Amino acid sequence: MPDRKNVLLIIADQFRWDCVGAAGNRVIKTPNLDALAAEGVLFKKAFCQTAPCGPSRMSIFTSRYLCSTRTVNNMTPLMDAEDNLAWFVKQAGYATAMFGYNDYAVDPRILPEGDPRKTSLCYENTLPGFDHVYQHEYHSPDYFAYLRENGYPENLCGPAICSTYAVPPCGPGEHLPLRFPAHYRAEDSECQFLTTQARDWIRAKGSGWFANVNFIKPHPPRICPAPYHEMYDPADMPPANRRELELASEHPYLRAIHTCPALTNERELRETRACYYGMISEIDACVGRLMATLKETGQWDNTLIIFTSDHGEYLGDHFLMDKAHFYDETMRVPFIIRDPSREADACRGIVLDRFVESIDSAPTILEFLNEAVPDRFQGKSVLCQVRGGTDEPRWEVYFEYDFRQRFANAASVCPDECVLWVLRDDRWKYVQFGPEGMPPLLFNLLADPGEHENLADQPTHAPVLAEYAQKMLRWRMKHEDQRMERWAARYR
Repeated sequence: MPDRKNVLLIIADQFRWDCVGAAGNRVIKTPNLDALAAEGVLFKKAFCQTAPCGPSRMSIFTSRYLCSTRTVNNMTPLMDAEDNLAWFVKQAGYATAMFGYNDYAVDPRILPEGDPRKTSLCYENTLPGFDHVYQHEYHSPDYFAYLRENGYPENLCGPAICSTYAVPPCGPGEHLPLRFPAHYRAEDSECQFLTTQARDWIRAKGSGWFANVNFIKPHPPRICPAPYHEMYDPADMPPANRRELELASEHPYLRAIHTCPALTNERELRETRACYYGMISEIDACVGRLMATLKETGQWDNTLIIFTSDHGEYLGDHFLMDKAHFYDETMRVPFIIRDPSREADACRGIVLDRFVESIDSAPTILEFLNEAVPDRFQGKSVLCQVRGGTDEPRWEVYFEYDFRQRFANAASVCPDECVLWVLRDDRWKYVQFGPEGMPPLLFNLLADPGEHENLADQPTHAPVLAEYAQKMLRWRMKHEDQRMERWAARYR
């Protein structure tokens, strides 16, 4: 067994929590993720802290809520970027690597004059702390060179290969184009190419490393190579979680997000979901290759593995697409953790019905490596739970979403007020909006798990609103940005 421990953090983009066989999905095929869950622990109530991708990933790596990081949207700079997981792991003497993308925007105040990032938006950067970086999404020159070497025509050796379909000359007919395969073979997909880069690095290192692998799928564009494009019959897809009454809501926020209902056509809904399932099975195959590499190199028994996502996806639920707003479809993420330690043997294969937040990943990793968890981290390690301990579990989770870009043309709404906060426990989901003209929302999750009936305007629920508003206020007071106060406290 290698002398030093390893950590493999896998983050898939826009991956729904319920799209894993081990989580109870009876249609989808995820044998490798199921095997990982059988070797570890699956948290069935895992929640991210925000959306979209960039802000969520900054919360994961800094172990801080959005009100602390203030990276409220994609390409919004992160201050104090050294206060992140990769930096602390590197300082502890581990080799660090990032494969894929980080969605990190550099604080312009620390950049030299003349750097274009001082006056433009860009998150094609990597957080400080990573020694080895393989930047790859859909536009890696190395990937295009690989395609050329493997006989693909020049017109396909560019970004278009990742978003175009092999539609027959007669056209797609009654189907969406996504029902047809990609131009690349399954073994040559961008995800498999990235997996190969990660495998080569893991083999070379042997021990004492932290690797973060980031898969762009199942984020759009929705495309699958054969055989994944036809792996699932659209007729087998689960029905959407939605009701027609949602489109008639008078709540200003709900009215605004439902002006263009998504996937109202049942056939298109089911075809889109079948494609999404195929993308997930493709990711599952990549995870299997990473697991096989650890076993082949003798590192399986010394490597902590966490599989999760930055946020979910609606897929037509609530007549929505993408990953915005506050419903569970976007807040809830997969979370599988496999601890190789003997202390975790008694809990292998269990499903924990406990809350975990994305910000809990970083302190869990540091505790596994026997490293101190920084004071500024706001998450809590779940290693004790994975090992069958009795530490105090989370009783609630918090989520924030900055919606100023979606209401950019609303003259009556101040951009700095365009934020919502969510407090969710096993019974209630409370949603508070910044703008004065947007009243709160309240859902009874026991009676209404689909989040369709807003109870906030019912007098009988006024005490619940008051209680949860107080909880939300106390949470905000504790967790919003206090970096200078924490710095000062060290020297008192």
